[in-house]
Amino acid sequence: MSLVGRTSELHALEALLVEAEREGAALLLQGDPGVGKTALLDAATAQARAGGLRVLQVVGVESEQELAFSALHQLLYPLFDHLAGLPAFQSVVLEQALSIREGSAPGRFAISAAALALLQAASKLRPLCVVVDDVHWIDRSSAEVLTFITRRLSSCRAAFVMAARSGAHGFLDPTGLRVIDVGPLPVPDALVLLDSSHPGLAETTRRRLLDESEGNPLALVELPSQLTDAQRDGVEALPANLPLNSRLESVFADRVRRLGSVTRFALLLTALDGERPGNLGDIRAAFGVGSEEWDDGLLETGERTGLVRVDHVAEQVTFRHPLVRSCVVHMSPAGRRRAAHRALAEVLKTEPERRALHLAHAADDPDEAVAVELTRAAERAMARGGAAEAATAYRRAAELSQDPTERVRRLEQAAFAAGIAGLLGTAHELAGQTTESLRGAAAAGYVQFHREGDIDAVYRILPSAMEAARASTAPTDVDAFDDAFYVLLNAAVWGGRAELWPPVYRALDQISEPARMCFDCVADPARTAHDVRERLDRATAALSPETPLWRVNWLIYTAMYLDCFTYYDGVWREAVGHSAYDSLRFGVVARTHEAFMRGEWDKVQAIASQGFADATEHEYHLIHIIFTYGLAMVASGRGDEEALRRHCDTITAWAQPRRMQLLMSTVNETWARAAVGRGDFEEAYLLTSTLTPPGELPSHFPHFSRVFLDLVESAMRTGRTGAARAHVEAGRKARLDAISPHHELILAAAAAVAAPDEEAGALYEAALAVPDASLWPFDHARVRLWYGEWLRRRREYTAARVQLSLALELFEQQLKAPLWAQRARDELRAAGVGVGIADARTGVKMSAQERRIAELAASGLSNKEIGRQLNISPRTAGAHLYRVFPKLGITSRAALRDALKAFDEAGGT
Repeated sequence: MSLVGRTSELHALEALLVEAEREGAALLLQGDPGVGKTALLDAATAQARAGGLRVLQVVGVESEQELAFSALHQLLYPLFDHLAGLPAFQSVVLEQALSIREGSAPGRFAISAAALALLQAASKLRPLCVVVDDVHWIDRSSAEVLTFITRRLSSCRAAFVMAARSGAHGFLDPTGLRVIDVGPLPVPDALVLLDSSHPGLAETTRRRLLDESEGNPLALVELPSQLTDAQRDGVEALPANLPLNSRLESVFADRVRRLGSVTRFALLLTALDGERPGNLGDIRAAFGVGSEEWDDGLLETGERTGLVRVDHVAEQVTFRHPLVRSCVVHMSPAGRRRAAHRALAEVLKTEPERRALHLAHAADDPDEAVAVELTRAAERAMARGGAAEAATAYRRAAELSQDPTERVRRLEQAAFAAGIAGLLGTAHELAGQTTESLRGAAAAGYVQFHREGDIDAVYRILPSAMEAARASTAPTDVDAFDDAFYVLLNAAVWGGRAELWPPVYRALDQISEPARMCFDCVADPARTAHDVRERLDRATAALSPETPLWRVNWLIYTAMYLDCFTYYDGVWREAVGHSAYDSLRFGVVARTHEAFMRGEWDKVQAIASQGFADATEHEYHLIHIIFTYGLAMVASGRGDEEALRRHCDTITAWAQPRRMQLLMSTVNETWARAAVGRGDFEEAYLLTSTLTPPGELPSHFPHFSRVFLDLVESAMRTGRTGAARAHVEAGRKARLDAISPHHELILAAAAAVAAPDEEAGALYEAALAVPDASLWPFDHARVRLWYGEWLRRRREYTAARVQLSLALELFEQQLKAPLWAQRARDELRAAGVGVGIADARTGVKMSAQERRIAELAASGLSNKEIGRQLNISPRTAGAHLYRVFPKLGITSRAALRDALKAFDEAGGT
């Protein structure tokens, strides 16, 4: 037997069947409809047959509940071939009770005793398994006989396995029976059942189904089959009340049908109003709109039948199971539902959004007044971050519109809201109906960019629409222009091609200040971002709860490229509300980037894994690749080249055919960082110089600062001092230090690395003195590493050890970057920490510097290359090797690798 989440119940059934081979026993399963009682009975039936037991099956039927002994007939009729083995009077009693023989009605005890005797006779030949389903529908006469039999099974080799609804045993008396409560499946088991029955459901759909089913297996299996493909894929939002098929409806339908029409209407009001604290007041008031007189007994009836709970203290009515709510709605005629919505709208005049939604559901023909109210509700939902709800409201408003122009406008607003909500399929469908206005064009462009990465399509749609809208001064068009500009700017930035920028520049005189601020920060920051931080301070201070949530994206985008997202995170959250703020998808992207810059590399991986799930579910393919870039940055910093290669292959496969040059540049950027970490400075220089030629900060390349230090260090390590200093000078002329504190640290660190030896000390101190330099641990640790190297070369060993120890701690403990940590360890050895490496065979000491030079020579580097990497002269490198050879007992460089390996194996350190 195998059922998801029912291990304990199955073990109990198996034990019962084993016991039946010696003496009889009975067990009652009870639980809510659809919880899986019948599935357990089926499992027991299969197990019994496999074990050689004879199975007798009885099913209680509602329509036969008034037929005496109808269930007993199901049980005993298959055993009538054993009647001959009973005393004559008992066989006659059974034949009379089951209307096979005429005669006076026998007594109930006689019938029960005769039935037990027949079971005992049959069980002598072969153990029995009696399976009784829907005990609550069994007729009274049969139930009394079953009660008698199940209490006297010690001399009968029969296992009785029965199932009934919780609290509804019908006429069966369970006293003395073993009862097992079959409850809902725990969430992990419910998830397994849902995924095995309906693989591939979108995450939002899975969560909703898990919530609605509350662990009910029937609901988990049947509900998804009632959804459309778009709803299953997460492209289309699920309805407030999920549709039911006949099996699901039947779970609670019989209880609902037994209620009077007035009580059912009260429950319908409850279902449509929502199960909020205090909803009882609205239900009473709405009930009175239809001139009905309220009676508290209405809900008491629903409570007695196990459909609702009533909390009179909290003035709240709730359904005992979400399926009850759906069942009540599903079983109500359309006209009755509209009447309930109208009644609720009438009593919700002080809550315009809820009122508008009820009016929309009550309308069966176009109604402009309702469409206007619904549009206002959508605008309010959009402002507080409810883009999905806004999209639904706009769409319904369009359906109710009597003015064709307004219908088009509302459809376009629905498309844009759906895009923001991540419902790109819905947005694509709606935008495809019309792109006549700028709002519709913006929605279409948004979908093309984020789902398809199709920059060419964005440029076919948006520039002409933006040109056509330039003359408009209507507030809606002004907002739409900003929204369109957001898509166009993103396409130009990630596209990274010169031909994409002219339409962006032509739009600058039409955009808002937040949009212009963002442009100045991300388009060509080396030349235009110097005052943006001050403007961002002012814009953030001016935020209010009335600020449309979508506008906060401008501020997030700006702060991300200034590496100060975290600084404002709490301010934005408080201004627009925590839950609404958390719904901003671009905020998650910014949080990933900031986590890398702040050295929280484990956090990057955690955020990205969640972001992948969201991006995949909502078809945000571009954002999926951006999260991949985040993982590539971590892999490059930690020297995990296998993971880095995998991430870069993913980026290349997606970005290259779409000609997304900025995305393609991230491949060189991350490989250069990895090359610097492992000491391959020649490769790092070649990679970084293709992105930013030495001495040049390319226009419209906002990632220049991310490779600035790698270019300068690799140039210095490969003897290209002039190139390194030219790049530093370009940074000074561009006043990078005025853009942000992080840019100030980057420029100061690069200046120290490239400085003449006699000037470097003061410049390293200046870099470490940059305000909040420690906020960027990777760059901060590099400065300390370089400063420690410089001090060690000047034989200032004590000071060097301080800087190198701090660098090692950051690389090893916080960043978990082993290659960088090894560089710090090597320098510490050279500075006298852990020196005295003894040759295990001769006892001769080998210095840390000698060991490092020997390792580099063994890897194939020439004396000149070793000198560049360790900042020593080739002559010094050769002198050290001259002393190492006799210590290792060799005479040539070719023998170094094996000699070092043998040294370590012999116990060297």
